[in-house]
Amino acid sequence: MPHIHLEYSDNLKDFQAQPVLLGLNQALFATGHVKAAADIKSRAICQRDYLIGLGESNQAYVHAKVSLLSGRDLQTKTEISNQLLSTLQQLLPKQADLTVQLCVEILEMEKACYGKTVVAAAAT
Repeated sequence: MPHIHLEYSDNLKDFQAQPVLLGLNQALFATGHVKAAADIKSRAICQRDYLIGLGESNQAYVHAKVSLLSGRDLQTKTEISNQLLSTLQQLLPKQADLTVQLCVEILEMEKACYGKTVVAAAAT
């Protein structure tokens, strides 16, 4: 916990997911609302099958879904959302021929139902 799922359209030029994921992880940790950086898990999926509006080819998107354990107040979730949106704006390469929609969605995972365990590395 937390989890970041990043989806982006395949028409973005010079978009590299790894640096964006790292930037999002760093930004989330910097908010102070996550106890350990190792708790943040992020992944990215490039979407090849998508439609924006009625199919305009000059449109693109990057959408971050952030799953947090339940119990955070609205102000905290808003702060996280705003920080990650700002980070996406900073990390997105300039797109000469595209209008890009950047989105951050905060989702809650019910704390009582969330399970997690850590399996330590085996000694060699």
